[in-house]
Amino acid sequence: MLRSFAVLILGSQLLTASQPAAFRERAKPYLDSALAAGQQFVVLSAASAMPNVSPDSLVTLLGSYLASVTAAGTAPYPKSLGAIILQIQDSAGAIHQPPLLYVSPDQINFLLPAAAATGTAIITIINAAGSPLSAKFEIQPVAPALFTANENAQGVVSATAYHTVLPTTLAVPIPVYQCLDTPDSCQSVPLPLGIDTPVFVTLNATGLRGRSSDSAVRLTIAGQQIRIQAINALDDDSSRAGIDQIFFPVPLTLRGAGEVDLSIGVDTATSNTARINIQ
Repeated sequence: MLRSFAVLILGSQLLTASQPAAFRERAKPYLDSALAAGQQFVVLSAASAMPNVSPDSLVTLLGSYLASVTAAGTAPYPKSLGAIILQIQDSAGAIHQPPLLYVSPDQINFLLPAAAATGTAIITIINAAGSPLSAKFEIQPVAPALFTANENAQGVVSATAYHTVLPTTLAVPIPVYQCLDTPDSCQSVPLPLGIDTPVFVTLNATGLRGRSSDSAVRLTIAGQQIRIQAINALDDDSSRAGIDQIFFPVPLTLRGAGEVDLSIGVDTATSNTARINIQ
């Protein structure tokens, strides 16, 4: 069965379930490195599967024996879930308990608190049995990361799009990708630019909130820097906590580009690379 995702707004509600196998495979080198260093889990961006996280961004822990049960939170997300809490001691010595989206024996998803100081931090998983697990990780000022339709940090980007019908201002949704009812099945759908049809895209990302300025955010498609019209941070008390959205018009100079790379940069940091298809 084919499902069109023309208007679906993907958000942190995706992270109230287990990350797919492809995400775990992409994260495996970082997990292996953490285990080799004597840590029992690794701290990763929930979007890019890389060890780049920043305040007010969505984070995934991968490991073993992290929780005794599997449980999903609902917004506003709780600080205790499945009989565990997380405790983060930041580089300034402050203690934070982050909201939890999902816990399971091998994965925990949470929102890194906005007040967490940058630098080396210690995160501790505290469970009802009283046997805590701890790991060190780095909190960066910004950690741009793009969500993707297959939730695996690569391939077609998680986005919505619409075109404006001229000479009116009627907005008509158009699909960015389509998916089958199987894992990793989402494929890009060409965005029809036409001759002069304005097409607008909203990307789903995380890790942008510590940017020095909006002008410090750079969007690149097919090697071309694209003008960003707006950057929005969604409500941390909602089901889309931690999501940052980038809104931009697709320039007509990209007409006929086909499926091409897309990435974002913020200050000195760069996101994972995703794909978008332009007819």
